[in-house]
Amino acid sequence: MARNNTNSGGSYDDYPNVDPAQAFLAPLREYTSLVNARAGIEGELLRAYELLVHHYREKVEECEREKRNAVVWEREQRLSERELNSLRSSAESTPFAYIIVDGDGAVFQESLIAKGEEGGSIAAHQLQTDIENHLGETFGFQHLNIYVQVICNFDGLSRALVGSGALKGTDDRNILNRFARGFCRAQALYSFTDVGYGKEQADNKVRKLFELMAKNLHCRAVFLAGCHDNGYAPFLESFRNNRKICLLETTPAAAEMRKLSFPKFSCPSVFRSEPLTIKPPPPPGFAPPQQGPPATMAYSAPPAATMYSTQPAPNHIPSPTQLAVRPAPTQSAVRPAPREHTSTAPAPHPKKENERPAPGSWAAVSATVAAPGRSIDISTKKAAIREKAFYLLNKNDQRLDAPLPKFDSSAREAFDEKVRKNGANYCNRYHILGTCKQFDSTGRCPYVHSQSLTTTELAILRSRARGLPCLNGDQCRDFYCTSGHHCANPRTCWYDESCRFYETHGMDIKPTVKRYEDGTSEAYV
Repeated sequence: MARNNTNSGGSYDDYPNVDPAQAFLAPLREYTSLVNARAGIEGELLRAYELLVHHYREKVEECEREKRNAVVWEREQRLSERELNSLRSSAESTPFAYIIVDGDGAVFQESLIAKGEEGGSIAAHQLQTDIENHLGETFGFQHLNIYVQVICNFDGLSRALVGSGALKGTDDRNILNRFARGFCRAQALYSFTDVGYGKEQADNKVRKLFELMAKNLHCRAVFLAGCHDNGYAPFLESFRNNRKICLLETTPAAAEMRKLSFPKFSCPSVFRSEPLTIKPPPPPGFAPPQQGPPATMAYSAPPAATMYSTQPAPNHIPSPTQLAVRPAPTQSAVRPAPREHTSTAPAPHPKKENERPAPGSWAAVSATVAAPGRSIDISTKKAAIREKAFYLLNKNDQRLDAPLPKFDSSAREAFDEKVRKNGANYCNRYHILGTCKQFDSTGRCPYVHSQSLTTTELAILRSRARGLPCLNGDQCRDFYCTSGHHCANPRTCWYDESCRFYETHGMDIKPTVKRYEDGTSEAYV
């Protein structure tokens, strides 16, 4: 019987073209892919974990830092609270109100000043009562310490009080000192400060004090008695939102001061409600009318050419107010004495060789008389012919200031000393232009009119007036403007931005045109 080699299950030999490993390759590839994916996931997980640990450590450090800061800030807060409570306690324990009085314009009642120390005491007590009532009614403050600071020029104010006739029955210039002494003694927190000559001196002190008190936490209310002066208006604008400011109104408020929104109150029983009216002095050369019978004086008549002079009239024409105060001539000045008739001419007085009579003297007038028995005119002043008004322009048609005569420092010092003795400045318009609009319209002017100035003094006054910038700047075309129109050293001014004429720095100040009031012009040489 033959052997059967055929396996019922089959044999590999039966499939000569089949690889037995092929059946395991697909599962192996799938397993490998899964292993790689697992490794990627594990890597990403590891990286995320490391990042998380890093962030965790940062947060831990931040938390520790905040803990330390919290301890520090808690300690600082406790210190700040103690300081704040101390400041509040201090502010509440010593609150005060401060009143600043510009005494040159806010003048006390003359009836009080005339009483000297007694009047000062009365004024202090009345002012204290008025201010306390106002603080209680307006601000709701009770029992505040009240400081009053009066700033003025004692000498100038004394002159104004006596010169205006406000202090009737006395010409004692020291009475203001006695009034101030009584004022300060009556209230321990009241004081007078004499800043001496110069408006800027008082204004600067008032502004600095006001600014200091407006920012002081202890100061619950600050008052300014300066409504008469428009110059305070721009300064007060910077404190518009400060609710503790109040204006003490004495004389009627100036136009710019009326526009301010600060509350106002007044003390009519303490301060004058009208400004001082300075009585103008009589023009020099005019004496008051004499009492009694007029005296007669024999004098000779001048020649017709002297009596009826053809010289032009003086340039300065007195204002109506000045003419009103000029006394009428006495009878002896207008009635000639009886003429003496004689048949021979009087013998001439011997005269030294080369001697000439002084111009404007009696001898000069007598020298022109040829015949005796004629009247002599003793009015020796001749009118000066004034040059036509003009102003200068540069090549850019900008207004320039005409050159002034030179003067040295000693002349300036002498002029300043003269001003200090007067207690007031000279009136620019009166001395430079010959007329003062304020005096002509109101009959008063706070500046000096009565004294005449030399040529050098007039040059100094013009120089001072030019220190005030003209509102129209280099476009001003007013022939009689006394203000300045540019910096004196526009290219080398060391004041730089603090110069009043800073906007004109770099300006050409070489004049090219001279323009006259009648409309004509000529080249400036």
